[in-house]
Formats: sequence, C-alpha cells, structure tokens
Amino acid sequence: MRNIAILCLLLACALPALAGTYRADEIPNVQRMDRRRYVSDPDGILSPAAVAHIDSVCASLRERGLAQVAVVAVDDIAGGDTFSFAVDLFRSWGVGSAKSNNGLGILLVKDLREIRFVTGGGLEGILPDALCKRIQLNYMLPAFREGDYSAGMVAGVGAAATILEGGEVDLGGDADEDLPAWMIFTIVFGFVIFPLGMVLANYYFSRRCPKCRKLTLKQQSQQVLSVTRNYRLVEYTYVCPNCGAVVKRRSRNLRDDNFGSGAGGGTIIGGGFGRGMGGGMGGGFGGGSFGGGGAGSRW
Repeated sequence: MRNIAILCLLLACALPALAGTYRADEIPNVQRMDRRRYVSDPDGILSPAAVAHIDSVCASLRERGLAQVAVVAVDDIAGGDTFSFAVDLFRSWGVGSAKSNNGLGILLVKDLREIRFVTGGGLEGILPDALCKRIQLNYMLPAFREGDYSAGMVAGVGAAATILEGGEVDLGGDADEDLPAWMIFTIVFGFVIFPLGMVLANYYFSRRCPKCRKLTLKQQSQQVLSVTRNYRLVEYTYVCPNCGAVVKRRSRNLRDDNFGSGAGGGTIIGGGFGRGMGGGMGGGFGGGSFGGGGAGSRW
C-alpha cells in the first residue's frame, strides 16, 4: 500500500508538468469539428476575440482561393523541434489545396518562446522565407515579448493576409536591401533554373527509348491499377515507333477527386467551407503538403 501511495504521489506531481505538452497527433483539428474554425488553441493562450478575428481572416482567404491557413497555439510540444513538429502537424491535416499547395501553417509554442511559419510550395514565391521572418520580427515578436500573444498573432496573421491579397505591409525598410548575393542566386536557382532543369530532364527521360536510345517514345495507353484514399497507382504504356519497343511505367499520382487526406480521413477537399451544409458542420483542409519553406523566430 505504501508503494502504491508513493506512486500515486509521483504521478500527481508529474501531471502538471505534462499538461500542455503535445505530440502532433494530439493537437485538436478544429477544422474537422467546425469548418468555420482555423485556430486551434487548446491551452487558451489567445483571447476569444483574437481567435474569432483570425478565423474570419482565414475563412476569407480560403473562400477566395488565395490560401488555406491553420494557426496553432500551445504551451509546449514534445521534442522541442518546432520546424519538424509544424511540418508533421500541418502536413497530416492537409493544409492547402492539393492542386495549388497553398497552405500556410503558423505554430506558436509559448514555453519555447518561438513562432514558426511553414509554407506550401504554392506560397513560397509569395511568402518567401525572408518575408515570413520579417513579419515575425516586425509584427509578432514585439507583442509576444510583452506577453500579449493575442495582439501579436492577430497582427502577424493580418500582415500575411495582406501580402497574400497582393497588398503591401510595412516591413521596416526595403525587403530586398538585406539580401546577400548568394541568397539572390539561391532564390533564382530554386525557383527558375532548377524547376526548368527538372522539366527538361523529365521530358528527356520520359521520351527516351531504353532499346534504341532515341527520343521517340509515345504514350499509347494508361491503366489505373489501384486506388487509395490519397493516391492512384497508374501504369502507362509507351511504344517506340522507331524500334517497336513497348515500355511500361508506373506512377503514383495524387488524387484530386474530392476525397479527403490526412490522418483520420473522411474530409472533403476544398469547397468544404460553408457550402450546402449548416454552419456548424465539420469540414477539412484540402490535401496540401509542406517542404522546407517558412521561417521561425524566438523572443
């Protein structure tokens, strides 16, 4: 009995320390419960007025097809790596359209004193890393340092929304003046040279016949071999008119036919916001994904 009592006491002491520490799969996805909601704030860090305002801004961006934004504010996260946590979290939710990959995930971790943006590939040209960083430094961190997380989050989301709408915000100077030459080269290479090279390489390898080595392959047919919730496995048949070779290739293609994605399934891609159903019904994001875009700041 004495050992049991000691164990219970230790557990009672440990529970407060564990409260507010989340794994990615433990963050409530409020969008699934109510399509009008985009802010998950399980620890009550933000005021109700701030949450309602941010939800309204995010809904407007989505309705106009500009972006899908998800905002999360928690006391602490497991592991302490906000970048990996944010990518895993917002990727599992499928934030962003599956076609345009226009997701923006914003994660505030109070105990780590860190704000993190992650962007889908479709937004990286509109919200590049340097611009995400400036939004955090100029609009969010000053309020966060004063403990006013609501004001900082409202200001940061508002600045991001203005840029997504094609407007301009005050970023404390010329946004390009601090960019070194190597960064400009990296941006040009990443957004122009590399994608163009990938397109040309894909064209070369898709048309090149493995038998006669000429760029003469032509697609003859395609067949869907299997279908999952997120992908179709398709087999393509190519014929070379030069040597008569028949080549079969398989590809896993992302589905775009209104089936949900992300953990738990059952959501509707795009268009799930406020159309044809009651306002309180659940929704879902659009099947987007995330790579390495975004930025993080500490205060």
